[in-house]
Amino acid sequence: MSSGDQVGANLVQINNWKAEAWRFRVLNWHMLRGFGQSIPAAITMSTPFVGYMILYHEKIENYLGGLGGLLDIQAQPGQCLPWIDFSMRLNFVYCGLLLLGIGTIAYRFFSPEAIKDARNITDYVVSSVDNVSARNLRSMYATIHSRRPEIASSFIQRAPWLERKKSLKAASDGLRQDTDGQLRVDVLRSFYSVQDRHTLRYVVYFILLFYALGFLLLSVPGFTFTTRVLCVVG
Repeated sequence: MSSGDQVGANLVQINNWKAEAWRFRVLNWHMLRGFGQSIPAAITMSTPFVGYMILYHEKIENYLGGLGGLLDIQAQPGQCLPWIDFSMRLNFVYCGLLLLGIGTIAYRFFSPEAIKDARNITDYVVSSVDNVSARNLRSMYATIHSRRPEIASSFIQRAPWLERKKSLKAASDGLRQDTDGQLRVDVLRSFYSVQDRHTLRYVVYFILLFYALGFLLLSVPGFTFTTRVLCVVG
């Protein structure tokens, strides 16, 4: 294919570019990072290994206050009875923490390094732009091209040396011509977005499902306790 044909093909790709669907913009690694790298999430990671020894200890009810069992003293006999007993409430808590722990372990293992190392896309660009090399940019471009070729094609028009068929010396010389650093910023931003929104999508959905179910199970004891409180004070 001649250079003119290649440019024409690139222009067609750009014209056919479409905005990303909401699931890519909303359901992504950055969203999971909010909980996945928090201290509570780190604590839940121990649940699959030692959680059962802690939560099912014979004296745990004393420390948890019976998960609302003290309300039995205030409730009138035959009224405002608990929907579920202590052992079932404890099962909900354990299963909820277990799902959160498994989801967090999966997040820590599969999440792209760019997402784990930076708080957001701006932080990633600021921390990387001064140290990125031509070799790094070519590697990032290859990742972008494999997952969002319509974005990668615009970079080739601006910097043909990003393709690996060009020599590394040509790439280094081309990078030195990027005096304002705009090309580096654009590649870094696109690379972060690709890692965030187009990497291991099925794992993102898996973790999201485990987090949703985990929080749902944890909310059950609190919801039932709240209804009993409203019953008693009402």
